[in-house]
Amino acid sequence: MKWLLENSNSVLSKEKLKSYLLRKLNSLYKDVNSAPEDTTSYLSFIKRTEEEKRKIIMDLYAGYYAPAKVTDYSGLPKRRCDMTGEMLDFVENFDKYIASLEDEYNYYIRQKREAVALLAMILSLRQPYSRILYLRYYKKMPPEKMCIELHIARSTLFRKRNDALEVLAEMFAENNNLVLQPD
Repeated sequence: MKWLLENSNSVLSKEKLKSYLLRKLNSLYKDVNSAPEDTTSYLSFIKRTEEEKRKIIMDLYAGYYAPAKVTDYSGLPKRRCDMTGEMLDFVENFDKYIASLEDEYNYYIRQKREAVALLAMILSLRQPYSRILYLRYYKKMPPEKMCIELHIARSTLFRKRNDALEVLAEMFAENNNLVLQPD
């Protein structure tokens, strides 16, 4: 949704909004039901990397500044300021790495929240619109089975699906303070 709002200046055509909603609807099931272990593993990985960073920095610091000397001096900086620069670079790059993990985690959380909000909008539509969109985009039911389940003709199904998308687009625009241009 962020992409939509950034590229539209909050005014867009109904067709553009419907196109955006269809993209979101096609991935609705996956977005809503993303494996919880994925999102929790990101968070635990971020916490673990913070602890590992502290341990690595302490080990490096102790290795370079401990009173005991090592016999192999290859690869060690020759001057004290060289080591400080390397440590600062290491810490800065590690912080960027952790920030990128946090950004990825936040992306998945935002994606799931938007998908759940869209599903809630679908379920709040009146019948048969909510049921048609739910069966098609969340349950991934093919049109033939939907016709049997809903006891309607195929042409009626597609007409009602288009009507449902119209209503959903208007509701989405209203909920997100978007102005729709007439087609």
